[in-house]
Amino acid sequence: MQVDEEAPPEMPDAVCSDLQACLDRDERVASFVKCDLMLSGQFGETWLFATDRRLGLYCHEEIPAKGETRKGKEARASRQDVRRPILLRDLALSEVAKIERREIRGGALVEATTADGVILLARLTPGRLDDLAAALPLMQQLVPGASPQEEKPRWRRKKDKSKNVCPTCGKPTPPWSEICVDCLEKRKLLFRLLSRVSKYWPVIIVGLATMVIVQAADLAQPWLQAQLVDHAILGHNPGLLTKIIGALVGLTVLGQVVGGFRGYMMQWFGQKAIYDLRMDLYAHIQRLSVAFYDSKQTGWIMDRVTSDTMNLQDFLTDALQDFVRDSVTLLFILVIMLSWNWKLALLSLLPTPFIAYASNWFMHRSRRLYHRIWRKRSRISSLLTDVVPGVRVVKAFGSEEREIERFEARNRDFMTASVDAQRVFAAFGPITGMLTALGLMVVWGYGGYRAMGATNPISIGTLLAFMGYLYRFYQPVQSLSRMTQRFQMTATAAQRVFEVLDTPADVRDEVDAPAMPRIVGHIEFENVTFGYEPHQDVLKGVSFTAEPGEMVGLVGPSGAGKSTTINLVSRFYDVLDGAIRIDGIDIRDVTLDSLRSQIGVVLQEPFLFQGTLFDNIAYGNPTATRRQVIEAAKAANCHEFIMRFQDGYDTVVGERGTRLSGGERQRISIARAILKNPRILILDEATSSVDTETEGQIRQALDRLVEGRTTIAIAHRFSTLSHADKLIVLDKGKVVEVGSHEQLLAQEDGLFRRLSDQQTALARIVEVAG
Repeated sequence: MQVDEEAPPEMPDAVCSDLQACLDRDERVASFVKCDLMLSGQFGETWLFATDRRLGLYCHEEIPAKGETRKGKEARASRQDVRRPILLRDLALSEVAKIERREIRGGALVEATTADGVILLARLTPGRLDDLAAALPLMQQLVPGASPQEEKPRWRRKKDKSKNVCPTCGKPTPPWSEICVDCLEKRKLLFRLLSRVSKYWPVIIVGLATMVIVQAADLAQPWLQAQLVDHAILGHNPGLLTKIIGALVGLTVLGQVVGGFRGYMMQWFGQKAIYDLRMDLYAHIQRLSVAFYDSKQTGWIMDRVTSDTMNLQDFLTDALQDFVRDSVTLLFILVIMLSWNWKLALLSLLPTPFIAYASNWFMHRSRRLYHRIWRKRSRISSLLTDVVPGVRVVKAFGSEEREIERFEARNRDFMTASVDAQRVFAAFGPITGMLTALGLMVVWGYGGYRAMGATNPISIGTLLAFMGYLYRFYQPVQSLSRMTQRFQMTATAAQRVFEVLDTPADVRDEVDAPAMPRIVGHIEFENVTFGYEPHQDVLKGVSFTAEPGEMVGLVGPSGAGKSTTINLVSRFYDVLDGAIRIDGIDIRDVTLDSLRSQIGVVLQEPFLFQGTLFDNIAYGNPTATRRQVIEAAKAANCHEFIMRFQDGYDTVVGERGTRLSGGERQRISIARAILKNPRILILDEATSSVDTETEGQIRQALDRLVEGRTTIAIAHRFSTLSHADKLIVLDKGKVVEVGSHEQLLAQEDGLFRRLSDQQTALARIVEVAG
């Protein structure tokens, strides 16, 4: 086997050696690419290659040693004597008519067309698409009579998410993150959580001091009880009896008072620490890019902000305190018991190694269980946040029973996962309980024998005190054994929270970025290329300009890239190639707040927040006076219907404005934009899905709004853009026509003319049907 000198370099020696066993001696490898998925879709290393005779997909199978550990597997990963080459695909080039790449969500497929049909050759994640782009044309050249597809490498882009590959495990990171969830250092998560609360060290020190007082008061009682039995009761000393009982009462009162104060103080500490963490988490989520929300359900995000932070709060307020208290108690009791009777003390420690082993086994077993439980819980939250806001659609289609069945299925999955976990917990508790009970019986037996012995006996009071300490010893041992469960819950919650906190915003301010000066209104798109998914461009080299005060309309068939274009103006996403300039300034070079504060957006589906009409209109300008809000409402033609409500501007609109009609919500959003007084206005299908009378009212409001502003508008009905200064016609992500409404209609073979004629014909059909 030979490797072609023109083929991509650096095929590993191990792969070359494996291929030698699969190919003919004089066969030449012309092109190859490393793939990171198996044909089944699971992660795994495969190699797609093309020779002068065949197309093939190769992988190696490791031969495991019997009883080998994971570390042993890693150590022998590069040894040739434990690898076995396997050809997963082997096609003669003479049988192949075409080889091409098909992009799917999360990667791509390489397929070969033969007389028998299409055969899957390889799977890749986005992290390998650049390598495929370089190798595939060479493979296509080998196919008889096939012309290679044009493959454009994407390394030229300033920001390519296909490079989001974990350097540790090689798996692709989520498209909205640069953090590999599998490689988060779980052991350091708890220490990272604790480092966030270090600023509360005075409270922590006071808490530790009061804990020592409480435990000292408790641990002094068995010793006093021993004195009570041996010297007061058996010694018939009423005076000593009174003093010891008084001391026991005083220690009990002291422990309860100090313990109550400490409990309140530590609860305040835990609540305050989680308050800070929850605020940081929510603030970070607010600063994340729109791409993050595109890839995450509302329930997923809510679970992090609410449930996971509550689990961390339980750790700080209860679990952490219990851990420190139990550890200190064990240390104190161990010192006391060893000083009293070292033989009895050693006997009492017999179950401890077995409990530690069981705890370690449980910790490893429970990690996967907790991840599974919380994934199932997130699915329930996601369903609720999806269905509850859309309850009118559910009822309109009579789908209540179907939604109940969907919830029942997810609720059952959550219950099953919880029961599976509790099965492990149920086995763990009795095991540790039996071990500690066994230790107690051994100490009772040996101690009782010594108490009855004639030589070197121990007193009854000493034995009772020792057993009192022993009960106090095993209680924290059992608590610490269960602590692995609480620590695992906390580690999982911390991982989920820090996973979000460590996610960087795709769109963020550059260091020392200046504020955007007051916008005049000149907008320029220069060869803009953009795609939501790697290697799947939505806009391809789009260029156009909008002059100050000009109204530019974006038209084209569905999926042409109109909404994407206006999203880029507001910098909801950053372009991959080219640039967008406003007044000659690249919008990536200024701060987001200063840019977006001068851009107003009226969406096709206006969103109103729970609150009053006044609050919703003033949302973009919270300092606006009531007079200014009313003037904006009048300009938007909504003052009249607002005053028909009993509470006027103080009327609560309901969740997402459900108490208002679609046209009323749209006019409220226009009033919101008017009050903001933006320099650039973006209208996204602002008059769609409303009746003719409402459309006229909205059009009047929009005419007032666009006056003196640069406007980019998308309209469902082309007639609404007849007064636009310029129309940009988009098709498949490219600008295909530019001109005024009249100029484009005059082009008989143009796309705009064809789409306009289709709309006119459809309107006539609807009119006749009406």
